[in-house]
Amino acid sequence: MNRDLERTVYDSRLSLNQEWLERAQYVLHNPQILKSWVRGLRNSRVPDFVLAYMKPALLNAYVDAANNALNQSEGQRQFIWQRSHLLFYTDEKGKVRNLSFCPDVNKYVEDHLRNYIVDLFDRENIWEEATRWYFNNSVVWTLEAMAKEYRKGINPQAWALIYSKTLCYCDGDRFQTMFDIYAKNFVQLYMQDFTNQAKNCSMENLLLFEKILGLNKKEAGPQAKLQLSLAKETASYLTTFSMARYQQLRKVIATQSLVPDKSIWPSASLQTPSGSSQGYVLLQAPEEQASEVKDLLEGMNDETVDVIDALCHLWLKKGKAQAEEISVQADDILELRGLRKQKNGQGQRGGYKNEWRERIAKHLEILDHLWINPSPEFSAPTEKAFIIARDKSGSKKGNQGDYVWKVRLGDILLRDLQEGKRQTALLSAKVLELDPYRQAYEKRAARYFSWLWRSRQSRAQYLNPIRVSTLLEAVQLKYDKSRSAKIHERFEKMLDVLRDKEIIANWQYDKGYERTKNWVEWKVVIEPPQIIMDQYAKIKCPYNTHKTANKAELTPSEVGDRLKKERLKRRMTQLQVAELLGIEQTTLSKIELGRLKPDPRTLSKLQQWLNVSTL
Repeated sequence: MNRDLERTVYDSRLSLNQEWLERAQYVLHNPQILKSWVRGLRNSRVPDFVLAYMKPALLNAYVDAANNALNQSEGQRQFIWQRSHLLFYTDEKGKVRNLSFCPDVNKYVEDHLRNYIVDLFDRENIWEEATRWYFNNSVVWTLEAMAKEYRKGINPQAWALIYSKTLCYCDGDRFQTMFDIYAKNFVQLYMQDFTNQAKNCSMENLLLFEKILGLNKKEAGPQAKLQLSLAKETASYLTTFSMARYQQLRKVIATQSLVPDKSIWPSASLQTPSGSSQGYVLLQAPEEQASEVKDLLEGMNDETVDVIDALCHLWLKKGKAQAEEISVQADDILELRGLRKQKNGQGQRGGYKNEWRERIAKHLEILDHLWINPSPEFSAPTEKAFIIARDKSGSKKGNQGDYVWKVRLGDILLRDLQEGKRQTALLSAKVLELDPYRQAYEKRAARYFSWLWRSRQSRAQYLNPIRVSTLLEAVQLKYDKSRSAKIHERFEKMLDVLRDKEIIANWQYDKGYERTKNWVEWKVVIEPPQIIMDQYAKIKCPYNTHKTANKAELTPSEVGDRLKKERLKRRMTQLQVAELLGIEQTTLSKIELGRLKPDPRTLSKLQQWLNVSTL
């Protein structure tokens, strides 16, 4: 109730006869009067008063939830993009920045909500509550009217007549004012739960909003799907190298592992325990530039690796021959890193800051001084990792022309590329957008997973557990028992960030190891995004994991296709389904890829889950 209204009721009660007030309360409980007023309110403008506050509140809550969903998982974004009643606004890069409703949705929602409000009041018996609220507040002006006519007592019959007459013939403005207050308070209470649900942008909550607004019906909104200028999934991935030597090179550069050891030049081993990579990497320069090496080493970090991945992606994209050099601009690399161009004096998008371009130039200078010794023997000759030179052709005008280079791979990386079985891998472009200083561990873990998934492609062993100590070593997060709690927390935060940014689909500890007291001995299961598994599934597998099925039976590929479609339809990850069914994650992955025929027990679980899912 409005505070001013409460004060008026209170003051009036003090000045009016207590006997009259008691008689007024008696009339409120008269069933016949109450029933008559319920019918009157139902046919009045009260639903319109409620609609005036409820419609904008629900629409704004839905838009807030939908906007939040655009920044969540890929499944939620796809769900939003399929809403035909929404209009999308994109920035200059084609990414959705905001959304609103189509013009015809407003009228449709208004008609639907009016019926919804009447049904809600009927179903919850709110009409009677609204009538009692109105009766309680009408006592004030009824008693005021009686006080003007009667100075002394009044019998119940005369009082009821006057009270009924006052209610029935009350001023229209007073009636509208009273129920406008009621409608506003009602919607505020009604929207409390929905406001909280708008923050939780799950698809279940979005569907609930659409049901209330009537947007889940086919006739809501235009039927033609909008052609959005959005970046496709394939455009959000870079193609980089996946050779073991390349992965080791990225690791030692990101962690600044090069130190003077067997040579006057800073160096680091590229050796792997399996022997798939050997040799050393050195940061060296001509004698007259030897003093500059220390500065180059200090400038080496995870951002340098971003530049390496960007160069390899651009080289694979542009190079027509493996020995060919390509032209690379600093702006090409900055764009891949997701940086936005700055506005010029007219408020329009101009270009990138020269200080950003200068940083790219310094990282390219570091790469130009990288040399690789392919042999375990340190005395063997070295070869350049990258051949980089300033482009002095002058084709570019202004400051941008100062930041153009001719780049090609060194011969040693070219040989690795030609000889390797798994030469290239997909790397999420979001990895380059991570902060190279505050999110260095996330960058290193993402690159490690990119290399690992490509290595596991041939046998579809994406979900094989990884020991925590192995991941800690891969990202160079040093474990210290005195700081074990903080390291544990930072490790899990790293994986949560990668999951939230959809660089990985999901992660969880392998339950078989959670009882081990030593946390670093635990194992963790990392699930790759669906697009990674789909893309790698196109690569021909050399292993024949199943016999030809009888024509009357479903082939493993048919079982896998049906399982995958149902899982994606229910927006579940492989880890979630495997845990629900009580089978190994690797088994589920192989079944989906058609590389394993499920045994009778597993097939029975799958059939039960599929049948329940499709009810």
